[in-house]
Order: sequence, then structure tokens, then C-alpha cells
Amino acid sequence: MADDLQIYAQAPLEELLEAVKMINADLTSISNWSSTYGLKVNPAKTQLIVIGSPRQIARINWTHIPPVTFDGTTIPYSKFVKNLGILFDSTLSWAPQIQELSRKIFASAASLRRLRNFLPIATKTALAQSLLLPILDYADACYLDLTEAQLDKLERLQNFCIRFIFGLRKYDHVSEFRNKLKWLPIRLRRNTHILSLLYSILYNPATPSYLKERFKFLHDAHSRHLRSTANLRLEMPTHTTAFYDKSFVVGAIRLWNALPLSIRRAQSLDSFKRQVKDHYLTQIQ
Repeated sequence: MADDLQIYAQAPLEELLEAVKMINADLTSISNWSSTYGLKVNPAKTQLIVIGSPRQIARINWTHIPPVTFDGTTIPYSKFVKNLGILFDSTLSWAPQIQELSRKIFASAASLRRLRNFLPIATKTALAQSLLLPILDYADACYLDLTEAQLDKLERLQNFCIRFIFGLRKYDHVSEFRNKLKWLPIRLRRNTHILSLLYSILYNPATPSYLKERFKFLHDAHSRHLRSTANLRLEMPTHTTAFYDKSFVVGAIRLWNALPLSIRRAQSLDSFKRQVKDHYLTQIQ
């Protein structure tokens, strides 16, 4: 049996060479351990990437960086790598991820197009919901910092699904038909996934502590009783950078605190999801 393993080192740009040495040392240890226990590693399937801001990446002198080797094989630096189905590029621009989503949507829909004039709407809706929308939904809460242009691209992919269901032409408006399906626009649809994940983090006892500790109710931060005790509002962490402002923690808290109190008091995840969707549907009607 084989499984994936990820190792990483964090360092400022001026200490990048030391970080590479640490990675090489870890890879040597992994190779030695695998050999001791009779496991065979596959360097050909190993990927390597340096992630940083565009300014930092532009400053790297790649000719001065020592090679990273695994079991005698040099691992080349990649412009993007796949991590649990998500494509990470060196500046976290998410451009390769959006491009891959588009490719998957059109590839999955290719075999369905031949049937679009013969299948009833109910069947096409079921096909879109089972084969196409999961591609858009998968792990979308992981990348909150998409640009408006990227979100527009995702919106067009969702609109493509709607046009497939109702047999619409390329430039036909879809808002009326999206309402018939009771689908949310892509931005609000993603919000429901972010909030559902946050609800699980807050209330599921199996959630890892390193996630739970990121979120605190306002009344937990004060010794005296506050009105927020009953409001279930979350404390917004102090932050000064635009990068952190687009993080899951800040984005999820902002969405949570904006919900009506009745939704924040939902007693189960299923009830919470249903109420959040109904709440957002009323905003677009």
C-alpha cells in the first residue's frame, strides 16, 4: 500500500538555501526509512514547488539554488503542483486551478451534449448536479482570494450547466432559469460551503483543535457577560494585510457574523445548510 506524503519548510527569501538543505535532509531520512522497511519510493511522482508572493518569486536566483534530490533523483522545480485535487501555483494565483475546472466541466459535458435535445429537463438537471456541479464545488472554500475576473469565469461555467439543462443558446440570459432550479449564483453558492465548513469546525467534536482554536465567540474573549453571549458572534482577529483579509478565517467569520441570529442558532448542520441557502435565495429574488 502506498500513500502520499508532503513535507515543507517555511523561510524568508534570504534563508531559502537553508530551507532547501532542510528539505534534502528530510528526503534523505524518508528514503533511508523506506529502504529499511522494504518500501519503494517513486521519485518520478514527486513534485517540488516554491510558493511566495509575485515579488518574492521574481527575486529568486534559480541558478544559485541547490538541487533537491530524492533517492538519487533530482526533483525539478514546478510552476504548479496538484495537492489533493487542487492546483497550487507558485504565487497562489489559482489560474491553473480555474483553467483545470473549465477543462473538466467541458470534458464532462461533451458526452452529454449529444443527448441534450432528447433528455427531459429533470434528467438533465440530475446529470448536471451529479456530474458537473461537484467539479465547481470541490474544495472551493480553500481559495477565497479569487479575483472578480476568476469568479466571473466560474459563474460562466455554472451558466453553461444551466444552458445545458434548458437548451439555451450561448448568450441567452440564465437568471430566470437559475431561479427555477433554486441554484445560487456562484459567489453565494461558495459562501454556503464556507459557512457549512465553519459550522462543522465550531460544533463538530471531531474537528481538529488546530482548526477550532482559530475561531472564538466574542463572549469567550471576555470574563463579563455580554449581549454577544446570545448572539453567537465570532471575534474578528486583528489583521493589517490584504493577504490575511482574504484568508478563510477572516472571510468565514465575516460571513458568519452577517447571518441572522436565527441561522447562527441552528441545531444541526443540515438545518444550518438549508437555512443559509434559503436566506441567500431571498436576496436574489
